[in-house]
Amino acid sequence: MRLAGRLAYDGTLYCGFQRQRAELPSIQATVEQALTQVTGEQIPIIGAGRTDTGVHASGQVIAFDVTWKHTTEELLRAINIHLPNDIALQSLREVADSFHPRYAALSRTYLYRLYISPTRDPLRERYAWHRHLPLNVEAMQEAIQLLRGEHDFATFGTPPKGENTVRVMTLTQIEAVRDELHVTLTANAFLKRMVRSIVGTLVEVGRGKMNVAEFAAAFRSANRKMAGTSAPPHGLTLTHVVYNDYQF
Repeated sequence: MRLAGRLAYDGTLYCGFQRQRAELPSIQATVEQALTQVTGEQIPIIGAGRTDTGVHASGQVIAFDVTWKHTTEELLRAINIHLPNDIALQSLREVADSFHPRYAALSRTYLYRLYISPTRDPLRERYAWHRHLPLNVEAMQEAIQLLRGEHDFATFGTPPKGENTVRVMTLTQIEAVRDELHVTLTANAFLKRMVRSIVGTLVEVGRGKMNVAEFAAAFRSANRKMAGTSAPPHGLTLTHVVYNDYQF
């Protein structure tokens, strides 16, 4: 049967979700190893998003095929026993054999956290990007709204396997939460490093190094060289993936 579920992880110590060379730790390889320990079989998993090195997830969705004689709740517990403390499978359910967590996804949501403080906060260093000086949030709000809708996002990322760079962005939000800024983006799909590039360029606007008109021109140019410096990976979390037939 095919099973799917929601996976959460701290990506700090991993070279991204996707399986890499044997000597490089990845989320995919670590979960597959736990499955082997539970079932005695080599079981490949597929994910909804190929998060980069150092990127986290609270709502990654994975799927795999397995022969299992007990309940899915027992399998969920057994897998988590064999996972390290920085990875946990949050849910597990049976799905159609045709279900593919990447291709069946209607949308994905990412959250990027920044915190604004004169000094570093050691308890947030893994999960939020520290900025020393205040940012012009109004200018950033104006710039981010330009991204909503169907556009060519080539300025902010590269497509996997030579696909086109047009995406549909349905949510573009910047929210002040105490001394943090939370940037939330939802789209049908994302280009490689797209969110980090958008956030980094928005920060350039917030710092006054780029105005909103220049941001708009860079976006319209569909030229990767026109983007600002990408934000570091540790502030980014994949939070939610939406499907027609399933909720995770």
